[in-house]
Amino acid sequence: MRSHTRSRRGFSLVEIITALTILAIIGGAMTKMLLAQTRGYQYDSGGRRSRTAARSAMNIMITDLRMVQDNGGIDSIDATNNRWIEIRTPYVFGVVCEVNASYAMLGLVPVDSFQTVSSKYAGYAVRDKTTGVYGYSAAGTSDTIKVQDVSKCHGPGYYPDTATVSGRSGIVVKVTPAPPAGTAVGDPAFVYQRVRYEFKASGIYANRLGLYRKIMGRANTDSLWEELVAPFSSTARFRYFVNPSNYRDTVSKTAPTNLNTIRGFQIYLPAESSDTVPGHTAPQYANTTTAVFFKNTRVQ
Repeated sequence: MRSHTRSRRGFSLVEIITALTILAIIGGAMTKMLLAQTRGYQYDSGGRRSRTAARSAMNIMITDLRMVQDNGGIDSIDATNNRWIEIRTPYVFGVVCEVNASYAMLGLVPVDSFQTVSSKYAGYAVRDKTTGVYGYSAAGTSDTIKVQDVSKCHGPGYYPDTATVSGRSGIVVKVTPAPPAGTAVGDPAFVYQRVRYEFKASGIYANRLGLYRKIMGRANTDSLWEELVAPFSSTARFRYFVNPSNYRDTVSKTAPTNLNTIRGFQIYLPAESSDTVPGHTAPQYANTTTAVFFKNTRVQ
């Protein structure tokens, strides 16, 4: 009996080289596609990070800026580079219930305790019933705000302890220094802190700017600095809306001499991503501009 052995033919060298070449082409194409998708994702992610920085800056500043009074609410500004502003921000409102030559007694509306604890006492302001303008009494280093017994503010129509919000009652405080001229019982009042917003060199990202917030209390001695959001490019600026108001508001790039004519700010926020996407030479940008007008304004 003769056995037949079937011959087995393998791949030739040409076939192997051809297959490897095809695989290399396919692999190269897949690699390029994956790299392109990865860089596209990094590019979009950088854009999102820069937009997030701009939005965060807007959300933080808007609350403070809207509360500013249109007369006396701006303490000072950077008239040279337009990089910083200092404002007087109310953090609790009330009425005057006693007037003395050296102090005033205020009945305050209920507020969250965290709001008062986290604030820095810089003084108080009282509204003139005739002009509607607030007069400010800035606190010096020895001036105080002290809680008093609510009975000290019981008078005709004034009972702050009977007002409650979410279980919190109003309080009475004794504030120094002396009240503004013409202060009378029943005048609206508020307690304020001074806040400075400034674009300056970031402590996190080299050669770029960060937005800083400084809360200042008595005579600027009781203060707290914090870098809120970063990074921004060197073109970050404040601009100004001034009186008289127009149907179409135009912004002034030059700081006005009379700060009481300012009724709002335009804030230019050229936010950047924190890193540079591979294949690019610069971070992603999100150039955002927002406008904030004061809510506590008089008709002029």
